[in-house]
Amino acid sequence: MTDIRQGLAETAQALADLAKEAAYVAIGVGVLELQKAQVRRRKLACAPKLVGARAKDFDATVAQVIQVVDSTLEPVLEKLPEPAQAVIRQARKTRDELRARAFGYSA
Repeated sequence: MTDIRQGLAETAQALADLAKEAAYVAIGVGVLELQKAQVRRRKLACAPKLVGARAKDFDATVAQVIQVVDSTLEPVLEKLPEPAQAVIRQARKTRDELRARAFGYSA
């Protein structure tokens, strides 16, 4: 009977040790996942700044393309009849308004 009690006590102790180790592992994994979440949160907090910077770079590139296209086509546009020139002026005005709305500045 004493051997059975001693065996049960040892088994209970082994189970308690196993449960304790499992709890330590679970807590460790939880801490690691929390740290990963904090890193992701920090990256996401910086994302608007990165997007804003990229948008400004993109707008600068678009402005250069517009300038090249406008200067290249200007001699051709001057030879068009006045109604066609008016349409082109309106299209340019609309283009500039859209850029202003998209990138948040006044045209």
